[in-house]
Amino acid sequence: MQFPLCDYESCPISRLRLISMIHRDCHNFIKSRLGDIGISSGQFPMMFMLCENEGINQGTVAAAMGLDKGTVARSMTRLEEAGLVKRERDSLDRRNYRLSLTDEGKGAMERLGRIRAELESTIICGLSDEELREMERLLQKMHDNVSVGLRDE
Repeated sequence: MQFPLCDYESCPISRLRLISMIHRDCHNFIKSRLGDIGISSGQFPMMFMLCENEGINQGTVAAAMGLDKGTVARSMTRLEEAGLVKRERDSLDRRNYRLSLTDEGKGAMERLGRIRAELESTIICGLSDEELREMERLLQKMHDNVSVGLRDE
């Protein structure tokens, strides 16, 4: 469904609202395909981070994903309880946990990869290579703008 965009704040479908709708739709898309794996749509990207960065610590996950450490710690506890992640104390800094996927977690990654590929192909359907490059440039610029705004607080 297409919505007309408008520039004024009272518009029901502003640019900010559209971004929010895309975000929510992506989470719902992921959630609808996860089934009984034991992973939430919010934990979905964390699984990829752990897969690609064996032994990463919770603080680094939090920083890289723009989340607070408590959120990551709770997510890791749930993923650990689901048998997908293991946490081990860092031998050099006992305050930190090193994170890695269990064999079951590694096995889930094939399915998660298919879901990610399906979502990405759905999102970019009908966009040319030039439009994709421009979209990526603009999204990065928007992210940078918001990040600067957060630092200026």
